[in-house]
Amino acid sequence: MWIIAGLVLGGWLGLGIDGWDGVIGGALAGTILGVIIQIVRSRRGARKEDLERLEARVAVLEQAVAQLKGGVAPAVSVAASAESMARVEAVEPFHATEAPDPDLGNAPVPEPEPAHVRELPDFTPAPDEPRPPGTLEQAYMRVRAWLLGGNTVVRVGLLVLFFGLAFLARYAVEHSLVPIEFRLAGIVAGGVALLAVGWRLRHSRSGYALSMQGGGVAVLYLTIFATMRIYQLIPPGFGFALLLAVVAFSAVLALLQNAQALAVIGIAGGFMAPILASTGQGSHVMLFSYYLLLNAGLLAMAWKKAWRVLNLTGFLFTFSIALAWGARDYRPELFASTEPFLVAFVLMYIAAAVLYAWRSAPSLKHYVDGTLVFGTPVVGFGLQAALVRDMPYGLAWSALALGGLYLLLARWLHGCARPTLRLLVESFLALGVAFATLTIPLALDGQWTAAAWAMEGAALLWVGVRQSRKLAMFSGLALQLAAGLFFIDGGGLSVHGRVWPLFNSQMLGALLVALAGFASSRIAERGRDHWPRLLKVASPALLLWATLWWLAGGMNELDAWLSNRQLVAAALALFAFSGALATEVARRLDWRAMHWPALLALPGMALSLLMTLLHGTHPLAGWGVVAWPLALASALFALRQGERAPMPLKGLDHVHTALLWLTAIALAWGIGHVVDGLIPGASWANGAVLMVAVLVLAGLRRLAARDVWPVGPWRQAYVKAGGGGVVIVALLWALAVSLASGGDVSPLPYLPLLNPLDLAMVLVLLASVRWCQSLVDGASAWRDGVLKVLALLGFVLANGALLRADHHLAGVAWDGSAMFNSGVVQASLSLFWGLLGLALTFVASRGQRRTLWMLGAVLLGVVVAKLFIVELASTGTVARIVSFIGAGVVLLVVGYFSPLPPAKEQKA
Repeated sequence: MWIIAGLVLGGWLGLGIDGWDGVIGGALAGTILGVIIQIVRSRRGARKEDLERLEARVAVLEQAVAQLKGGVAPAVSVAASAESMARVEAVEPFHATEAPDPDLGNAPVPEPEPAHVRELPDFTPAPDEPRPPGTLEQAYMRVRAWLLGGNTVVRVGLLVLFFGLAFLARYAVEHSLVPIEFRLAGIVAGGVALLAVGWRLRHSRSGYALSMQGGGVAVLYLTIFATMRIYQLIPPGFGFALLLAVVAFSAVLALLQNAQALAVIGIAGGFMAPILASTGQGSHVMLFSYYLLLNAGLLAMAWKKAWRVLNLTGFLFTFSIALAWGARDYRPELFASTEPFLVAFVLMYIAAAVLYAWRSAPSLKHYVDGTLVFGTPVVGFGLQAALVRDMPYGLAWSALALGGLYLLLARWLHGCARPTLRLLVESFLALGVAFATLTIPLALDGQWTAAAWAMEGAALLWVGVRQSRKLAMFSGLALQLAAGLFFIDGGGLSVHGRVWPLFNSQMLGALLVALAGFASSRIAERGRDHWPRLLKVASPALLLWATLWWLAGGMNELDAWLSNRQLVAAALALFAFSGALATEVARRLDWRAMHWPALLALPGMALSLLMTLLHGTHPLAGWGVVAWPLALASALFALRQGERAPMPLKGLDHVHTALLWLTAIALAWGIGHVVDGLIPGASWANGAVLMVAVLVLAGLRRLAARDVWPVGPWRQAYVKAGGGGVVIVALLWALAVSLASGGDVSPLPYLPLLNPLDLAMVLVLLASVRWCQSLVDGASAWRDGVLKVLALLGFVLANGALLRADHHLAGVAWDGSAMFNSGVVQASLSLFWGLLGLALTFVASRGQRRTLWMLGAVLLGVVVAKLFIVELASTGTVARIVSFIGAGVVLLVVGYFSPLPPAKEQKA
């Protein structure tokens, strides 16, 4: 009925305002309003019917109990009780979702058949209720109930009556049968008749009566509008007074009959009255004063009745009309006469949300109106932004005031000690914190839109998780992404335009986006059961998102105020501080996932080394000598707390290994540069780098032997994997230096093997051997292979030391061609290889090591072949004779003192 009435009345109203062009728009608006009223009426009727059925059941049971207490056989038998209850249930199943029949009224409970069976009613528990239907299914059932349920004759009759009155009015106008005053008076009389009939039948036929009264109110609205605007028979002021009277009259009818639909019609007409009566010359003060009184009446009804649709109707009309007026007529000079009304409207609808929750909380279902709770500050703050856009810090003060108001409300409601209002208290607390947080970036003229979206997205995700609303959860996540994109698009990551360090819009805006992301990640992790498929992925993704925003904001702030050389240490300090802060948060909140951002010191170390390489400095330059110890302490603190967590993280052994490598690289690099700056000779710096590796290996071995944390518990990570990496890098560095450096040790004179470079290489080889020997017994085959590789590298490094001695003592140029053509170099190499081969064959012969003996023999063969090739190419007869005699003597000595061991080796 309400849908058809809205369609007809809306089309009629559109015809009066804009002619035939306005019929479609008016009909559409009326149909939407009719749907809203119909839904409200259906819910009210369903609740009423449920209560009637419960009262009927209680009455039957009370009658049986009373008769049992009196010692009389109950007049209600099991069969009679079941039949009586079945008759009541036949009206509509309990908890049914279809709309009730409006014409049933207060149906009397049928009298049970007398019986004399001394039995109690069967209290067999009802089966579990089926799953509630979805939104589309509910809409379909309501439309079906409206079309096929209830008194269809009444609805069709009202529809036909409206069309008949419309055709009658049109016919009278076309033929001028009756003066316009009498025609309008007749329509008014018809509306009054509908109201009278509806009021008279309000007890016996409640649904029928409300339909008649709603039609009567609609007829009065329409007639007054036509009299005032179309035919201009009454002045606008008088017409406005009549419309206001109809509003008050419909509100009284609604309260007396507990009819929410009538209240919605009345309040909607009240909001439309000044628009219908407007001539375009009125004052906005008068308009908003009238709306203030109208909202005061709505608030009074909210004090008595928890009618959510009525509150939403007033909210939509108030702020929609205010927005339309502001977009068309507002000017800055009207601020003083406009601001009080905006503040009053916001306060009223905050109060409406509180009253609704206060009266609806006992139901424990949907007692927080999310539209009013979150819509009021969003819409009000948006309108306030338009009012104060030309005022310095106007929006900041507005955010501070609104945040303080919500915090005070949360404190007051919490003090009322009503557990049912907990969700409302938490909602107000979240809004208060959000708007109070917005004060800082707003005051500093920052990227407040992105920050507001981020905080609002976090709040929306929280509400969605609390109420298990997937749309709210998805919207909160989407709002987080939109906030970040808007922040970047608005130049939030630019290094320009910053007035104060740290306290500027770019820095604080990025900080708010990051904090919103952290909060959202925590909310998603704790509420993942409400939507596992989305929130299980969203929680780590939001944590990564927030961490990146945190670091991006900090790095951009450092880049804006520091030079490139200062930026290296400052960036490492930022990562170290962030990791320590994350560790403390993870520990206090028992947040397992936060232990990963707690390890930010490690990527900070890697980034610092890369920046150091690009800027041509070294890790310990400037404040690096302070930043690197802080980063090391932060990483160790994070690892220690990660191990102590109830569910320790996986893969921490790799983190320990990476920490050792990064620290060793930074220490060797820094000390090498420092030594190079103090002593001019390159060998000193290279030797210092190798000595760092030696000290690291020795320290690892000592800490592992004493079982000191972290090396003792993580021996495999530090000694085997970490120490192996240090050994490889140190040997490669020694090999590169041996081939590329001439071994300058100025200002000291060069002494073979007793110079810093040769000594460092010897110590590196010894430390590598000790590291290899410290491996577990299960890796003996692998250890033997490593020892052979170390022997080969030692042979290469020994040749390098020999070449450096020839360079310094014999004056051979440090050049590949000069070295190859030098007789001194060739002779020294032949002598060294020959002695080494002789020593190997001697040791192998004594130890029965056939493989080692073959290696020594091959080395001697190479020496002999080298002598033949070199001396045959020379022209000196004496040299040729000496070379051949020498080679022969060497072979004879080997054959006598170091014979070839048997094929099967027997190791000593």
